[in-house]
Amino acid sequence: MVPAENDRVTYRDGREDLHRGRIEEVRDPGPHAVYRIRNERTNELQVITQEQIEAEPDPPGA
Repeated sequence: MVPAENDRVTYRDGREDLHRGRIEEVRDPGPHAVYRIRNERTNELQVITQEQIEAEPDPPGA
């Protein structure tokens, strides 16, 4: 499933750890999409590509 605006995602931004955030804007939807994400922990805006979004892990007990 392709993430859309207001979806929460886990992503990599070049630093060691995974980060979580909410998508605020999707540009160029499709295989080369670019996302503007608000980091949940730091509240900073980041721009990432489709390749930086990680698959969501299954919820506990699933």
